[in-house]
Amino acid sequence: MRQGAVDVSIFHQVGIIDDQGVYRLSNLPATPQVNLADREHFRVHLGHTDDRLFISKPVLGRVSGKWTIQLTRPIIRADGRFAGVAVVSVDADYFNQFYASLKLGPQGAASLMGLDSVVRARHSLAVQGLGGNKLTQTPASALLASGQTEGFYVNTSQIDQISRLNHLRKLEGYPLYVTVAYSLSDYQGAAQAEQAIRWQFAALGCGLLLLLAALFTWHRWREQRYLQALQSSHIQMNLALDGGGLGLWEWDLVQGRFKVDERLKELFGFAPDELAITNESFMTRLHPDDVLPLRQALLPVLKGEVSRLVLEHRLWHRDGHWVWLMARGKVVERDAQGRALRLMGTDVDRSEQKIDEERRRIAAVAFEFSSAMMVSDAQQVILRVNQAFVDLSGYAMDEMVGHHSAILKSGRQDAVFFQSMWDNINRTGHWEGEIWNRRKNGEVFLDWLSITVVKNVQGQVTHYVSVHTDITLRKRTEEDIRKLAFFDPLTNLPNRRLLLDRLQQMCAACDRNSQLAAVLFIDLDRFKLLNDTHGHDQGDELLIQVAQRLQACVREVDTVARLGGDEFVVALAQLGDAPAQAQASAMRVAQKILQTLSEPFVLNAVTWSLSGSIGVAMISDAKTVPEEVLKHADEAMYAAKAAGRHAVQVWTDPVLSA
Repeated sequence: MRQGAVDVSIFHQVGIIDDQGVYRLSNLPATPQVNLADREHFRVHLGHTDDRLFISKPVLGRVSGKWTIQLTRPIIRADGRFAGVAVVSVDADYFNQFYASLKLGPQGAASLMGLDSVVRARHSLAVQGLGGNKLTQTPASALLASGQTEGFYVNTSQIDQISRLNHLRKLEGYPLYVTVAYSLSDYQGAAQAEQAIRWQFAALGCGLLLLLAALFTWHRWREQRYLQALQSSHIQMNLALDGGGLGLWEWDLVQGRFKVDERLKELFGFAPDELAITNESFMTRLHPDDVLPLRQALLPVLKGEVSRLVLEHRLWHRDGHWVWLMARGKVVERDAQGRALRLMGTDVDRSEQKIDEERRRIAAVAFEFSSAMMVSDAQQVILRVNQAFVDLSGYAMDEMVGHHSAILKSGRQDAVFFQSMWDNINRTGHWEGEIWNRRKNGEVFLDWLSITVVKNVQGQVTHYVSVHTDITLRKRTEEDIRKLAFFDPLTNLPNRRLLLDRLQQMCAACDRNSQLAAVLFIDLDRFKLLNDTHGHDQGDELLIQVAQRLQACVREVDTVARLGGDEFVVALAQLGDAPAQAQASAMRVAQKILQTLSEPFVLNAVTWSLSGSIGVAMISDAKTVPEEVLKHADEAMYAAKAAGRHAVQVWTDPVLSA
């Protein structure tokens, strides 16, 4: 109609009324969305799904402001549900003008009637009228009730009390009939009036039928195109909503009720026909912390101060957890005073994003307040370090970011170490262990390093996250504790505990390699006299020098230990598989020790000479008990003392020697 394809003198307005009775679409520009739910031409289609035409009596249009006859048909969705009404408004004046052209005489009349006996349009020079009158007990009603669709009858009009000869014809396929009437007083006889009526009625009927045929052919074409466009638009909207994970809602502020689509019902955990939401039920499902933000966001929208509602909020799921939603909407209907009547909008589930945001927030807090941390890319270029790492390394953040992580290397580990480390990282995605790194000031520290690989969804490495802990002091403390547990604090020689462990290993090696070993138990002569005459500090100095001389007499595979006081033990390993040869080797070492001990010791305050007594016990296999072999060497040492000191004695089994 806007393009001039339809004669606007006939079809005054074409439009669409939605399923709530709101006039949504009109060919007239700037048409307000008024509610026509009370109009007969809308209500007649409610509750019906059959496609039928309804022709109203003349009504004064709320949109057009003119008297029109409404021709309506229902709009039915593909699933059979009522979607609204398509309406064509025909100007009532058109019929008056058309009937006036028939030249029916001064008192003639033409009427368009409904089968309900209500006048749709009427023209008469005697009495003008738009229609709307309901006639009772007319000959036309009786004629139609008898099943006839055309006929003549004479009667006096209930409208203007003029006697006329009427010709009636029912319009096939429509709930209408047309009457053309000549006043009997305008003609000399009924026959002449009847002949004139036949010619005029033929012209009237043909014209009206052509008009209705054109009208409804066009209407059908427009309705089909509208339904196709509506269906296409509905499909596109559903695809867009599904693709964006959006659920659709409508809030009737007057009734205080919500309408939500299946997506939102599914999101809340309800069946399609299970959920009905009112203002009260919505507020009970809303998180208490979101009640005030909702009111603060909604009020400016209702007042028209802002155009859109945007709010992140939580609703309670029937399974017992909160669902995070991002709501967006706007007011789509206001009354004449500007009060908001309806809002429409969408909700999208943001629960996963909120969980991810919370994880990132926690990770960020942990990053800043945990151990020293570094994040690098797949090429090991540093992207980020935290303050703890700055404190550990001595480098400022901007001195680290953009550099390769090798900036920390101390040079103490070789290429083989790093190759093994990265092979393990690439294979398992993780590595941790001790590594020597260097601070900015050049200080080397022992770093307990943990490296974790970060991959994307394709399984490709994107980042490395490393955690650094300075364990230098802890390592030193552990070493000190170990020394206290296994070493003599004065001479740094192994103590009795460590000696017994090494003897156990030596015994096992003898059995495994068929090699003999020996234990030399050494006691110093004249040591007590030094302590008594020159003090313990001189005695301690002497013991330190004795330890050094003993270590100079043995090999790396051998062990020198101090048991306490002036008692020392030398354990000799790998002496060969022949007993006589092994014992001879042990005796040569013992004589070498006696020789080095007999040389004067230059102390801080005095030069001192002493001698030693040595007992030797042989170890042949794993059956030898370390404590037993020490006891045997001790017994041989006392035998050497009894023999006159500065001597060596080999332990022999008393049973075998008896």
